[in-house]
Amino acid sequence: MHAFIDESKRGEYALCAVTVAPGDVTSLRKQMNALRPPGHSRIHMTGVGKKLAPKIVSEVARLEATSRIYLMTSKKVNERQARDVTLAAAVRDLSQMSVTNVVIESCDQDREDNRIIRDELGGDPPFVYTHDRTGGDPLFVVRDIPGALRSVLGAECGVAAPVL
Repeated sequence: MHAFIDESKRGEYALCAVTVAPGDVTSLRKQMNALRPPGHSRIHMTGVGKKLAPKIVSEVARLEATSRIYLMTSKKVNERQARDVTLAAAVRDLSQMSVTNVVIESCDQDREDNRIIRDELGGDPPFVYTHDRTGGDPLFVVRDIPGALRSVLGAECGVAAPVL
């Protein structure tokens, strides 16, 4: 299984981890690329219009992917501390699943992320993990949807979310 991780800073800090079966990755990338707006190199929910957003959400809902959202509700921590806690929880959960590959969208904090993963899982984690600076993988839109729904619908959006 593959996992894709990214953060959302809309309201409460949230980190989303999406898991996808390895055999589905190529097919899902093609499906997501087909939804890319003309003239755009990638899909990002903040950059699509109100006309295209519902179609993207609808298509993503049909995909064979599972999203987990990790929320930091405390206002007493800074963004880095929130990322540390939520990333630690996410990699702990992913290590208990059959995940073999994790791609984390880079936010120029890769060294700190690597430290958190090492602290949480030791020097030999059960999966390979990398940081993607471009966010260009079409499957990153899958992890962007729950964050977008949270910002629009709030906690009632029906997405499972461990609250930290």
